[in-house]
Amino acid sequence: MAIGSDALKRRNQKIKESNKATRERRRTQVCRAITCKIDYRKLTAAQTDALNGLFRDAKHLYNDCVLSDSVFEYEIPKSVTVRLPDGTQETRQLSHIGVQTAQGIIQQARDNVRSLKTLKANGHKVGGLKPVKNVDSIPLKQPGRTFRLNGNYIHVERVPGMLHLTGVRQLEGWEIGAAKLIRKASGYYIAFSCFKDKTEYESEHPKPQPRFSIGGLDAGLESDITESDGTKTIRRYPDTRKARYWARRRSKRNKDTNGWKTASRQYRREMERLAAQRKHAALRERQRLEAKYARIVIQDEQIASWRKHKGYPKAGRILQGGILGRLYEMLKTMPQVTVLDKWQPTTAWCRQCGRRTRTPLQRRTYRCAYCGIREDRDVHAALNMIALADQPLSYRELRKPRDIPIGPYVKAA
Repeated sequence: MAIGSDALKRRNQKIKESNKATRERRRTQVCRAITCKIDYRKLTAAQTDALNGLFRDAKHLYNDCVLSDSVFEYEIPKSVTVRLPDGTQETRQLSHIGVQTAQGIIQQARDNVRSLKTLKANGHKVGGLKPVKNVDSIPLKQPGRTFRLNGNYIHVERVPGMLHLTGVRQLEGWEIGAAKLIRKASGYYIAFSCFKDKTEYESEHPKPQPRFSIGGLDAGLESDITESDGTKTIRRYPDTRKARYWARRRSKRNKDTNGWKTASRQYRREMERLAAQRKHAALRERQRLEAKYARIVIQDEQIASWRKHKGYPKAGRILQGGILGRLYEMLKTMPQVTVLDKWQPTTAWCRQCGRRTRTPLQRRTYRCAYCGIREDRDVHAALNMIALADQPLSYRELRKPRDIPIGPYVKAA
């Protein structure tokens, strides 16, 4: 039954007012993502088929949207054309996905186009948006419609019956917003966007008073981070024997066989567990640094390029099993962190005379060629970061000869 024009205007006005009230309320709230797992042991055959069909339809819809003439003018169809592995095409009905869920998939494609545009505007080299092999995240935009939570169970649109969730106690006391249905090697998950009043959240999670006003952090391969007080941290979780075993099993099998699929699934499950372990360790390290220093100074390290460094043939393996990349991504988003430009001479610059001495990566002790001061190379760099936090060296100073004192240490010389 079609809606009249007056009823449509009233409905749109009501939606507009509701969205405005929600935005106003969100300004005084904190947002956290809480993930619960769907208990795969209690899934029926019909529910498993529906979930697989939902992700399959999401992939077909996303690819059809990407290959259309205009992503921003794309309208939800009832059927899409799918290209099969043998090169032929086939028309398939989108029978497992709802309208609002389909809108969320299309919105993801549009957001990806906007992200590529932003990267290109910032000088990055980007290509066009391409079809994907899998869609492993499906937005559930509207609570009560695309999903409905009832105790330890949740109903997802177009999935028959109720799905049993584990970890629902985490949601107590939180206002639940939109969610995402996520597929991983270890099973299906629901990630909820949860909101709570800022004052209430801060009273429940008081922050300790930092012990030091400022601290510098130097990143490296010998130690993950070296602090300006001399503290060195090494937290690494290399690939396990189980992961290497399944990687070998997968490499010896044809991709079309069930043996390859089983080995691939087991390998991805083990790597997923390791990734969660590394992420948790990086989060704990960030919390420790946040409680220790009121202000943190780091340098914009090009960590990805360290994998190719000739002096460290195993740098890629060290970085993969460590927390350095994850930790620096977290630190750069914190308001109390100052990020120095990568060209600032934190290691070469002498803290006593202000001159610069080349120090190869293999030399772990800094020795000034002019005044003779000796110091641990990483601690020396971390202390220099504190000096450069408020007075970074200018481009004109960096172009001066190395034997001329520069920066705030000139007066000490």
